[in-house]
Amino acid sequence: MSLELLDAQPSAEGMVITFGTERGIQRLEGSPEEVARLARAMHQVAVLGQVNEHEDVWLDAVAVGDTIVKLGLAPDGQTRVLITRR
Repeated sequence: MSLELLDAQPSAEGMVITFGTERGIQRLEGSPEEVARLARAMHQVAVLGQVNEHEDVWLDAVAVGDTIVKLGLAPDGQTRVLITRR
């Protein structure tokens, strides 16, 4: 799944971030710490994806509010993203 950051705003719970994905718009709301952890994980996966040629693997799962964002690698520098609600 591709993932594009569309918006990020402060909220009563911390932050609301909106992503555009192949499955439509995904709105996540969580604490600043959760959003920061997601940003760090996304960065790490993007860096590793540049050198990945053969692996198809999940690397991290980050909780953001009531959502779990799984991040991983697919062959040829592609990344994997799966957003699910708890």
